[in-house]
Amino acid sequence: MTHANPERQDLLTRRLGLVAGLSALNAQALKLTQLLAGLDMEVLRLELALKQTPADGELARELQDELRTAHESAEAEIERQNQCAERIETAEQEIEALDRLLQQAMEREGRTS
Repeated sequence: MTHANPERQDLLTRRLGLVAGLSALNAQALKLTQLLAGLDMEVLRLELALKQTPADGELARELQDELRTAHESAEAEIERQNQCAERIETAEQEIEALDRLLQQAMEREGRTS
């Protein structure tokens, strides 16, 4: 690769940047999955506490408020997770397109991978 032409070198540099970005997006997706799992556990804890609490007391109202907040947080995180998945898909498509350009550049040089 020491004799790579400037076009191919530019494509490889762009690909490296895209792969690094994809790696960061995958790390973000994992963090969101872990956060969502934690929120799911909190929802379960609150639901169990509500079953064990008299329905008309102050504690029950507080638990219901906390449960509502946990559900809202989970919905927001699900939306963030969906957005991240869309960005991952876009990044993967960009890498695939760049790979095709790289293949074409290599074929123009008379080499194939």
